[in-house]
Amino acid sequence: VFNIDNNLKSELLNLYKILSPYPEVKKVLKDLKEKRFKLSILSNGTPKLLKELVNSNNFNNLFDDIFSIEEVKIYKPDSRVYDLPVKKYKIKPEEIVFLSANTWDVSGGGNYGYNSIWVNRNKSYFDNLDYFPKNEIDNLTHLLDIL
Repeated sequence: VFNIDNNLKSELLNLYKILSPYPEVKKVLKDLKEKRFKLSILSNGTPKLLKELVNSNNFNNLFDDIFSIEEVKIYKPDSRVYDLPVKKYKIKPEEIVFLSANTWDVSGGGNYGYNSIWVNRNKSYFDNLDYFPKNEIDNLTHLLDIL
């Protein structure tokens, strides 16, 4: 067990709040928004943290909703988390295109019924899970080709 002083702990926690997006992200989000796609975040993060990330990257007008596991008090890949946008938008899971860099999340969303896409920026191998995505992209610009 490590003992981290409070200042260092605070600095480390604050680093997550200032994450920068990959270079193509803002343009792709704007393009999707212009094509009238509904854009949402579905995350294990807290609402406060997610809002800070959206605001610090000037994505305020790009997302329709931010869904956090705090609404259902359980972590992904529990199906109750994946239910959140389905219930809010009154749509079927297969009407959702779900992107993640985490293979467990891609698998969870795919097993739930989403059209899961793996964002594999590092040319990694997909974990041995019970779902394998139909689509894999190495950056978000390729999403525009799929949709």
